[in-house]
Amino acid sequence: MRQLLFLAFMFVSSVTVAQSLGPFKLNASLGYASPADRSGDKDGSKGGFVYSLEPQYEIGRHLDVGVRFEQAFIQRPEVLGNIIFFDSQAKSLMSGALTLTYTVGKSTAFRPYVGGGVGFYRAAASEQQVMGAVNTTLSYALPVTNKLGGLLRAGIKFWQFNVEAVYNFLDDTTVINEFTNAKLIGKNEYFSLKAGYTIGGKLH
Repeated sequence: MRQLLFLAFMFVSSVTVAQSLGPFKLNASLGYASPADRSGDKDGSKGGFVYSLEPQYEIGRHLDVGVRFEQAFIQRPEVLGNIIFFDSQAKSLMSGALTLTYTVGKSTAFRPYVGGGVGFYRAAASEQQVMGAVNTTLSYALPVTNKLGGLLRAGIKFWQFNVEAVYNFLDDTTVINEFTNAKLIGKNEYFSLKAGYTIGGKLH
């Protein structure tokens, strides 16, 4: 009974806010993210928690433009010469992206949607060391990642709630050791599964 009352309260609150904000709305989502390129536990990559905040403006009944701010607490795979795998020192990926979302259908209860976006992604620096010949230590320092990337999303809206799958496209971060000419690659692409709630907007 309490759960039903809580859901009813959330629904009424969202309607009230929607009437005051008009076409403006804010989606808050959280879920699970994972590096896209994984070779199992041996590659040092780890999935983890992801959250995002996305202010949006409703251009029309089916089209929203927004700005997504996201942080995914993942460890990307870092591989040297496609042979040696490391644990990354970069513990998360942050991004800010301009988005465009198209919603299908006329029902307020069940509406699939697709969308995409482009923006900047950032990851911390990471340094790996390998023992070379004659007990020398070779260092591979991956710089801070500030790269332009993109995203594709697909999901379903249930009234003010939504679930979605997102793939984030992003170039690798690489560094080449000047002595060995070997390349260390940090693979930045990741995907996520999230659930969210939208405050504001119009209930068509």
